[in-house]
Order: sequence, then structure tokens, then C-alpha cells
Amino acid sequence: MEVILKFIHVVGLSIWLGSMVTWAVFAPRMNKYDATGNTTGILRNSFSKISWSSYAVSISSGITLYFLNESTTSNWYIEVSVLALAGIVIAFHSFATNISPAIRGAFNGVMLLLALIAVYLTTIYI
Repeated sequence: MEVILKFIHVVGLSIWLGSMVTWAVFAPRMNKYDATGNTTGILRNSFSKISWSSYAVSISSGITLYFLNESTTSNWYIEVSVLALAGIVIAFHSFATNISPAIRGAFNGVMLLLALIAVYLTTIYI
């Protein structure tokens, strides 16, 4: 059971991180070619659904792994905490649309850094 949960956790993190990086690379270019914003808006909604779904899978599997692991040396709580912090930052970035582009860019960097740390910590604890 634990191995399957770890696999699900890593796949969820991979999809989550991949969707964030893909959107970060293509969104600025899309805005240049899509003057009306229709296509960009549709893709933003699609990437958002994929990203939040994979995030939910990752956080739920991480919490489950934390409770399943009976070892006193388990550090899953660190990885789950970083993942939760990343979710808070991403939610703020997603819903606070009236902030300056510079602050949004800073949040993009923080989101990417937290996502990479979560993936790194997962590889340590597997």
C-alpha cells in the first residue's frame, strides 16, 4: 500500500510541477499572439484544473503517507508542510489578480522554488 501511495504522490507532484513550468513558459508567449485573450483564458482554466487536481492528489497522498509511516525518523511532515505552503502561495497568486506584474513574477519564482523543494524532499523520503 505504501509503495502505491508513494508512486501516486510522485506522479501527482510531477504533473503539478510540469503544468506549472509549462504554463510559465507558454503564457507570456501566448499573450503576445492572442490579442483577445480567449485562447489564453481557456488554456489557463485547463492548466488550473490539471494543476489543482494533481496538487490535491499530492497533498492527500502525502498526508496519508505521513500517517502510515510508523517510523520515528519519518520526515514526511516537512515535505507535506512545504507542499501546503506552496498551495497557499499558489492560491494567493491565482486569486489576487490586482497585484503588480513584479509581485506576480516574484510569486512565480517562490511557487517554482517551493515546488522544486517539495519534489526534492519527496525523493529524499522515498
